[in-house]
Amino acid sequence: MTNLFDIGDRHEIYLNSLTYSNSAVGRIGNIVTFVEGGVAGDTVLTEITKIKRKSLEAKIIEFVSPSPDRVDPPCDFFRDGCGGCQWQHTDYATQIDAKKQILTESLKRISKLTYLPDITLHPANQTLGYRNYIRLTVSEVEPTLKFGFKRKNTHQLVQINQCKIADPQINLSLPQVIDLIRDFQIFSVKSFSLRRSKSSGEVMLILIYPKSKKPNLKIQTEDLKNYPQINSVYVKTGERGSPSWVAGKHSMTEVIGGISYEIGADCFFQTNFSGLGTLIKIVEHGVQFIKPLTTIDAHCGVGTFTLPIAKYSQRILGIDLHRHSVNSAIKNAKRNQINNVEFQTANLAQIKGIKADFIILNPPRTGCWKEDLVGITRMLPPHVMYVSCNPTTLARDLVKLKSVYKIANLDLVDLFPMTYHFETIAWLQKQ
Repeated sequence: MTNLFDIGDRHEIYLNSLTYSNSAVGRIGNIVTFVEGGVAGDTVLTEITKIKRKSLEAKIIEFVSPSPDRVDPPCDFFRDGCGGCQWQHTDYATQIDAKKQILTESLKRISKLTYLPDITLHPANQTLGYRNYIRLTVSEVEPTLKFGFKRKNTHQLVQINQCKIADPQINLSLPQVIDLIRDFQIFSVKSFSLRRSKSSGEVMLILIYPKSKKPNLKIQTEDLKNYPQINSVYVKTGERGSPSWVAGKHSMTEVIGGISYEIGADCFFQTNFSGLGTLIKIVEHGVQFIKPLTTIDAHCGVGTFTLPIAKYSQRILGIDLHRHSVNSAIKNAKRNQINNVEFQTANLAQIKGIKADFIILNPPRTGCWKEDLVGITRMLPPHVMYVSCNPTTLARDLVKLKSVYKIANLDLVDLFPMTYHFETIAWLQKQ
């Protein structure tokens, strides 16, 4: 009973596993306790910080016996509490094992699946310097620009001057972002994002303003010669606003697996170039064996999966509700001279009169929309590939599909080392 405890109570606890968060888990008595910054194998003295109905949260006061899997974080900002990463203090082999355990536990606990195929693990090729997109919060512009990531579980900012998991070219561009904001007196900016193309080296800057502000920047394309690390500038007002072009290139280009992608400022593209290559190869490997007559790629984005697998289908349809991504996908098909694809701004439930042999689900972290599941259960294709970045929403959605489909293969691709996030590819076959 958690009502037997008080905030501030101290207890020694052994931590037995990492969780899908920045915490490790153990028990105080018989109460599940989540300990921020813990590593499986730690024995620690903790102080209770939060009491829930069925669990406790605690912080580490002292290490009684550190885990053999605990390592020194490579980043000083992580030690200061930066929330951009969660697992830098954990040996990488242990991170992979923990992600496998989290996936297995999610599918068994939430989906109530009694049988799972062996999970094929695909560790990252590099654990630092891999991320081609970051977003940083600005806390102050004058007298000096201060930016960084939020402290874990708070709104407090941890000021940084570089990010260890970001592409090195993004870090090189940060001083020029500071100069540009100072030179053009961009005092109202509240955050900014940077995206870099691994193929072309282009860096795109998006300056994000509060919803109440209407930016009127005087930056011209020729001004960017003074900031050679920045190839384009966009502005965005509010979280839901659409980016507006200001200067430089209107889009950026990425080439992967022989396919050239044009990516707009508000289009999603994976943040790990090498990991995306692995994802595409896994999808291609599966599709080439079934050679579907008709494929539907739900949540197609800019055609990330649609285009490389088009050669295995007679007809392939990519759909997405993000109109700008669909427009980019149409352009990308033309630039790659791929003619057996079409794209529509739609969800899966809106697609009528098509009998698909194969459907790809690649939803955001929140999981499938109800329209996806309605469409699947109406069409009942023999094969479904679910590409997921959240094991809990994957498990939730499989509850609604498991009466018709079984999991034939599971791949875990670590696109996000040093964090608890990862990608899962679940190949579903109709029973």
